[in-house]
Amino acid sequence: MRPENYVAFFTVCGFFIGLSFSVISVDEAFDILLSTCFITFMFYVFVHIAIMNFIDIKKISGRIFNKQDYEKTSNNIINDLVIREKKMDVILEKLNEEREELKKNEAKERRKNAKRAVA
Repeated sequence: MRPENYVAFFTVCGFFIGLSFSVISVDEAFDILLSTCFITFMFYVFVHIAIMNFIDIKKISGRIFNKQDYEKTSNNIINDLVIREKKMDVILEKLNEEREELKKNEAKERRKNAKRAVA
């Protein structure tokens, strides 16, 4: 899990714990706000100390983004898509040609059937 997720989680936990303790123990509205902010800040500081001591940031964010490799992979994918698109165009053209031939053959069959029916 990334360090930012720990910070967010413990800050939110600190807020709700601080809010619940301040509502239970304090009567004034300003004091509730002040103690909630203080407890939230303490959780925030605590989680940063924990991250500083227990999580190795170099392992998490030490990955170097290789732009050339990414661009090469992207170009290969794009080229594959272009090839597939051309194949689909050829297939669609063949289907349209077959459809037109079927329409012509159906028209010829109708004419033949009409001539036979008349004769």
